[in-house]
Amino acid sequence: MEVDVVKGLKAIEKLKVDMLKAQWTYQEGSLKGLEGDILKGLAETVSICYLLARRLGYDFSKLDRTLLQILEEWKEEDYNKLESQWGDISLLIGYLAPDE
Repeated sequence: MEVDVVKGLKAIEKLKVDMLKAQWTYQEGSLKGLEGDILKGLAETVSICYLLARRLGYDFSKLDRTLLQILEEWKEEDYNKLESQWGDISLLIGYLAPDE
């Protein structure tokens, strides 16, 4: 059992490092105007969030529910004016939960 715990902790630490690398990929792509790097960094960040949540003991669906709750809060408070100016938050909610 102890080996599993250590392996789990190592995986979590590796994912945290990979999260920083993904954010760097996005930042560098953004500075250089490289669409591929921007999208790769963003996609890796999202993917790592799901994998990290799983390693921390949360179901993917729990992360999804929490994400939708946060988006609803952001929509109400007009987070960074993204909703009032462009409707971005409503679009994202509609994409993630089309039946709701």
